[in-house]
Amino acid sequence: MNKASYSDDISKGYKIIYCYSGPWYLWDMPKEKLLREKWLELGLSLLGICLYLLTGAQKAAVNVGGPGVILAILALCLHVLEFSALIKFICTGCRTTKMTYQEIDRILGAATGFRGVFLCGTALTALLYAVKGGMEIVALLTAAGYLSCAVIAFYIGYRYKKIPFYTEKNTSLEGKKVIEKT
Repeated sequence: MNKASYSDDISKGYKIIYCYSGPWYLWDMPKEKLLREKWLELGLSLLGICLYLLTGAQKAAVNVGGPGVILAILALCLHVLEFSALIKFICTGCRTTKMTYQEIDRILGAATGFRGVFLCGTALTALLYAVKGGMEIVALLTAAGYLSCAVIAFYIGYRYKKIPFYTEKNTSLEGKKVIEKT
C-alpha cells in the first residue's frame, strides 16, 4: 500500500497525518462523458439482471436442474460481483488510487467475461434441451434469453475496456517532512 506519514509542526509536538502517496489513476475521458458511460454500464447491468430473472423464471428444462442451473447460478454470483464493481466505479471520481483502479478493472474485466461464458453455456444447455424436447417455443426463448444476457455481459466488458486511462505522479508529499513511508 502506498501511504506515508508526515508531520506538521504544532505548538506541543507533531501532528501525524496519513495520506496516499502512490500514483493517481485517471480515466482519460471528459467528466460528463465518463459519468454517462458509468451510468450506461450500470443500466446495461440492470437490464441484464432483469432479463436473467425473467429468463430464469420460465418453465423450461434448463431451469429445473442439471448443468444449466449450475452455470446460471455461477453467472448470477458473478453478476453480483460485477454490480458491486460498477457501483464502486460510479462512486469513484475521475482520479483514483492504484488499488481501487485495479480492483474495478480486474472485476469488470474478469467478471463480465466469465459471466458471459457461463451464460453462453447455459444458453447452449437450453438449446440442447430444446432440441431433445421437440423444439418447444419456451425452451428456444429461454436459450435466446440467456444468450442475450451473455451478449450484454460481454458488451459491458467491451465498453469498460475501451475507456482509456493514464497515471499521474502524486505530489501530495512534496514540501512535507516525511517521517515514514510504507
